[in-house]
Amino acid sequence: MSSIFNRLKGKKQDSLEVISNLENQNLSISKVDSDGWVTPFPASELLDSDLRQKYLNLIWQQVSMTQDMYNELYKKPIERYAEMVQLLPASESHHHSHLGGMLDHGLEVLSFAAKLRQSYVLPQNAAPEEQSRQRDAWTAAVIYAALVHDIGKVIVDIEIQLKDGTRWFPWLGTPTQPYKFKYVKGRDYELHPVMGSYLAGYLIPKEAFEWLAGYPEAFSSLMYAMADHKDKSGLLSEIVQKADQNSVTLALGGDVSKLVQKPGTSFAKQIVMALRHLLQHKFKINTPKGPADGWLTDEALWLMSKPTADQIRAYLLEQGISAPADNPKLFNEMQSLGIIESTSDGTAIWHCRIKANSGWCPPKAFSLLRIKPEIAWENLSDRPEVFLGSVDIENESVSDSTENSKIEAVSNVIESETSHMISPESMESSFENVLSQNTEVDTKPEKTTDMVDLVMDLFSPTEQPQEHQEHQEQLEGQKSLSAPSANESVTDIEVTKTVSGVPKERVDISGESFVEWLKAGITGNTLTMNNVSAKLHIVKGQLFLVTPGIFQMFFNSKGITDFTKKDIESLQYSFQDLKLHKRYHQSNNDSVNFWRCKVIGPRKTSQLIGYLIDKTDYFFGNRVLIDNLHLSLIQENDSE
Repeated sequence: MSSIFNRLKGKKQDSLEVISNLENQNLSISKVDSDGWVTPFPASELLDSDLRQKYLNLIWQQVSMTQDMYNELYKKPIERYAEMVQLLPASESHHHSHLGGMLDHGLEVLSFAAKLRQSYVLPQNAAPEEQSRQRDAWTAAVIYAALVHDIGKVIVDIEIQLKDGTRWFPWLGTPTQPYKFKYVKGRDYELHPVMGSYLAGYLIPKEAFEWLAGYPEAFSSLMYAMADHKDKSGLLSEIVQKADQNSVTLALGGDVSKLVQKPGTSFAKQIVMALRHLLQHKFKINTPKGPADGWLTDEALWLMSKPTADQIRAYLLEQGISAPADNPKLFNEMQSLGIIESTSDGTAIWHCRIKANSGWCPPKAFSLLRIKPEIAWENLSDRPEVFLGSVDIENESVSDSTENSKIEAVSNVIESETSHMISPESMESSFENVLSQNTEVDTKPEKTTDMVDLVMDLFSPTEQPQEHQEHQEQLEGQKSLSAPSANESVTDIEVTKTVSGVPKERVDISGESFVEWLKAGITGNTLTMNNVSAKLHIVKGQLFLVTPGIFQMFFNSKGITDFTKKDIESLQYSFQDLKLHKRYHQSNNDSVNFWRCKVIGPRKTSQLIGYLIDKTDYFFGNRVLIDNLHLSLIQENDSE
């Protein structure tokens, strides 16, 4: 099976994930042959998963009509949509990029849009009785606009080839032969939104258009929305845009309930995704005879500092991810995460002269950011040719030791999303090697029964893979983690660290200081909880601390970025000595410090490892604690 996804999508993908994707959608694996050809699925099979059935039920709950009318006006168009998009992803490497992602995203947007519509009074400035009369028509307009908002990608972004060698197009009806697909290079990213109006006739019944034509304002708004005329479609496009944004934000790890809320420790992943998006779609690199956004040399990628910061910030805000409002703070974040390299003075800005072999040589130095190419591009094949010229640093020198320390910082701070340790080769080969800090162990394909509750209740799925080897070391060391030696006081544990650009200083690192920091973060709402990439979760009314991520956050909050595994273990020893946590009793009557939590995410089931605190009053007082419904403790016997 490992070759199937490679032939389907042109990317290497673990065979287990392909199988998991199909099983999660309740689809037969036998319809994908050994050569990668996919036999088309009927709508009844594509929509048969628990998750997708719940989406359909949620849409049904938002409309006021009989079951027969619902089936004719909404269910049949959705079934046609499902057969049109089949197993296609919603994007190549962005949101919902898994097999079947287009269908999942489409149903998600429909659900969000139908629910958001209830918060709008349509048509605007009309009498209440008129708004009541037109209610169903405007609801239909919202749902139809949401249905076609991304359907143009099937024509513009993706090329579908049938087994007989011919190309398939949506207007030909459901594919009649096994198919493969690939993304079109150099595609026009502004074309697919305007294709919705063309394909609407293949999805929406003529009777629906005839009915809507009796409501001229709703009808015209729908036509404008389907053709991507946001300036003329009014609130209709606003609703669909918000629904789309909510779906994308949820998939990328943002907080849907507050689209401007800080995303916590997944910020590094968001920045790198923003950077790669800009490099692929907006930035001009290595322009030989004039200004450019950046230059790639053998040593690094150099980007104009201010435009890069402004564009990254704008991208993040579009995805519902907040970012520092001023550039120095954003640069500091990027430095601390190891995304950009620091000068010998510890600053983010490099002053460089650009000299092109073509003769173009600006008289003044530029203010640039220095980035490792393996962070900027997922694959070697994606990189442009090296700049024909030179980037000369003014009054700066970067020693090998500095470069090595920064590479090590990237490895320490930006955790792997795969089950392999980070290496230079793996960093270059996959975006999955970057940026997650939760501790997880992949297990088996997920069951997505309760996923819609997550979506509609504005929760975010918790899924952050990390290094498998580290988990094994953690588990093996569970029994050995105990109190410090007799001649070592917990309160005296201190770690001397070097803060980037700051002289060494002694910082108190103890179990007590960690607990006080934890309490301050919880009471001050500065530590995210029950959210994607959060290190704190409520499980069965108890506080679960994800390790080692929560301790890494503590070190970072103290300005310590070059901490080691030994430092984290020492802090864990100190924390354990306080006996605040609840021990896990195994079936052999032995007990360990760590608990496992099962997590069901959008693509797979995984595990978190950490400490469990059952006495939560010290941290929360009398607050009512809400469990993360997508975490469950893994238990063998009852624990104390």
